[in-house]
Amino acid sequence: MSLFLRLLQSITLVLVAGVLAVLGAGIANAHPTLLFTEPGSETAVSEPPQTITLIFNEQVTPGTDAIKVLDDTGRESLMDAAESTKGGRAITSRLSDAPSPGTYTVRWQVIGADGDLVEEDFRFAVGLALTDSSDGNDSSSTSWTETVLRWLLFVGLAIALGTIVAERSTSVAYAENPSLKRLRTWSPAGTCIGLVGVAGLMVSIAASSNVAALWQERVGIILLVETGGLVLALALKTAARPRLASAALLLVIAAEGLRSHANVVAPGWGAFLTAVHLVAAAIWVGALLHTVRTVFAWRGEHAAVRWVMAGYTQLALWTFIVVVTTGTISALLLIPITAMFSTTYGQLLTIKLLFVIAASGVAISARRTMRRNDPVGKLRNRIRIESILLISVLAISAALVSTAPANSPAQPGPPAAIGPVLPLGTLAGQIGVSVAASEGQLVVRLSTPRRDDYYAQEPDQEYSLIGAVRMGGVNTALSLRGCGSGCFVAVTDWPLGESVLTLEVAAAGWRGGTVSLLIPWPIESGDNELARVVATTRAQKDLTFYESVTSDAASIGPEPQQLSLSSEFFLAQEPYADGTAPVAVRLPGEDGQFRLVLGYPAAGMNVLLSLDQAGRITDETLSDAKHLITRKFVYPGDR
Repeated sequence: MSLFLRLLQSITLVLVAGVLAVLGAGIANAHPTLLFTEPGSETAVSEPPQTITLIFNEQVTPGTDAIKVLDDTGRESLMDAAESTKGGRAITSRLSDAPSPGTYTVRWQVIGADGDLVEEDFRFAVGLALTDSSDGNDSSSTSWTETVLRWLLFVGLAIALGTIVAERSTSVAYAENPSLKRLRTWSPAGTCIGLVGVAGLMVSIAASSNVAALWQERVGIILLVETGGLVLALALKTAARPRLASAALLLVIAAEGLRSHANVVAPGWGAFLTAVHLVAAAIWVGALLHTVRTVFAWRGEHAAVRWVMAGYTQLALWTFIVVVTTGTISALLLIPITAMFSTTYGQLLTIKLLFVIAASGVAISARRTMRRNDPVGKLRNRIRIESILLISVLAISAALVSTAPANSPAQPGPPAAIGPVLPLGTLAGQIGVSVAASEGQLVVRLSTPRRDDYYAQEPDQEYSLIGAVRMGGVNTALSLRGCGSGCFVAVTDWPLGESVLTLEVAAAGWRGGTVSLLIPWPIESGDNELARVVATTRAQKDLTFYESVTSDAASIGPEPQQLSLSSEFFLAQEPYADGTAPVAVRLPGEDGQFRLVLGYPAAGMNVLLSLDQAGRITDETLSDAKHLITRKFVYPGDR
C-alpha cells in the first residue's frame, strides 16, 4: 500500500472516530427532560389525584420503580404499574387509594433513549374537600353565628327601649285606676339579652383574630362602646332613672349605626339613617311586646285595655312611617334595584319588606277592631300575630347586617398589609384567582374575562367564595367577608412551615371550580434576586422552552408546544423585563434552588419562577384574569 493510501486511510479513521465521538457525546447528553407533571410540582390540588402523570420531551421507558408517592412521614402509597402514553413521551401510574390532605413527594425513574437511568423527585399537596350549599350565584356571604348574636342584641335593645317608652302609657292608666295589676318591667331583662349578644360577638372576634382586636380594631372598639352603654343603661334603669337609661341605649344604637353598611356608603349620614331606623324599629317592637303583656294582664279591664291599645296604635303608626322611610333610603344606597331578587342581600331585604307590610296590615286590622268595639279576645289575637311578625323582622335585620351587600363598591376594603405580602395566582375553571397572604391576613380577589368591548363599562359580576386552610394537620374554615366587587378578606395567622389553602370559587355565567395553593411562611423580599435573574436570562442569548396555555383550568389543557426564542425577545414579552416588580418574594427550595413569586396587583397578574443553582429559570407559571400559562425551560447539557 502506498504512502498516500495509508495516509488517506488514517485521516478517514480519525474523521470517523471524531464524528462518532461527537455523535456519542450528543447522544450521551440527550437525557430526557421532565416538562410537566400532574399534579404540578410544588403546587396543591383541591381533590386527591387518582393518577400521577409525567410528560417528557422525548420517548422514555419506565424504570423499575417508575413512580413512587410518599407522604410527609415517608410512608409509600400503593401504586399500579406505570403505563406509557402519548407515544412513549408520558408515563402514568394510578394510585390504589386516594391520598388524604397533606404534602407528598413523587420519586420517578425513567430510561432515556441513550439507555441511561434518570431519576428525580418533586412535591405536591392535597387540599381540603369543601362542602357547602352555596349556589355560586352571589357574592354576599352571611355569617349565621353573627346573625343569631345580633338578633339577640336587637331583641334586647327593643325590649329595653320599647318597654321604657310604652311604660309611659301604662303609667297614665295606673294613675287613673290604681287597682290595675302592676307589671314587672322587662327593660333590665332586655338589656341583659343585649349584653349576651354583644359578649358573643366579642368572643367571636377574639377567636377569629386575637383578644387585642377588641381595642385595636374599629369593630372591637364599637363592641366595647356598646357593652359600656348596655351596662350603664342597666344600672340607670335599676336606679329608677328611665330617661337616662334611654339615653344610654341610644348610645348603643348610635354605635350600631357607625358599623352599618349604610355608613360605609355615606359616612355620617349613613350612620344617622341606620340609627333612626333602629330606634324606630326597637320602639315599635318593644312597645308592642309591652302592650301584649298589658292586654293579657288587664283582659278584664276593657276600658284600660283600649286606652293602652289606643296609645300603642298611634305610636306604631309613626314608627312604621319612620321604619319604612329610612329602610327604603338605606336600600337604595346599598343595592341596585336589579339585584333585589338575584342576591342574598336583596332577597333578605325583600323578605323583610314583606314582613313589615304584613305587620302593618295586622296593626291596621287591630286598630279597626278596637274602633268597632269588637271583643277584646279578637284584639289580643291581632297583636299576638303582630308581635311574631315584628320579632321575625328583627331576625331578618340581624341577617342583613351580617351580610355584605352584593357587588357594593363601597364595601370596606381589606386592612393594610403588615410586612411582606405573598402574591399567588391561578385559574379556577374560567375565573381568575389572585391571593395575597400577609401577616395575620388573607385577601382573595376574583375576576372574570370581559365578554364585550374592552373599553366598555364592565357589568356587575356576582361572585361567591368558600375557603379553608390546613395548618399543621388541622383544618380550619375561613371566615371571609366582602371587601368590594370580587374581593374577600379573612383574618388568618400563618404558622411556620407550609399551609394548604383551598378555595371554592363561583361566578354567575362562568365555570368555576375548587383550587388549592401552598402558602409557605415566613417569606422574605426577592427584589435583589429578580434583577439578577433577569440579567442571567438575558445572558443566555437563546432560550428553549415548552409552553402550555389555557383559559379554562377545568378542561384538559393543550399539548405543550416547543418554542425557541432569543432571550431579548422573550424578556420583552414578560412583565418583569426591567428586573423589578411591585411585589417580589423569595421562597427557599432544595439543593440551592429557590423560587421567586411576583405580584402585579394593578394588572391582576401573578408570576411564579423556579430557578436552578445558576439562577436560570427552569419553570414559569403566569396567571391573570383570562389565562394560565406554564413553561418548562431546557438548557444544553441538562439532564
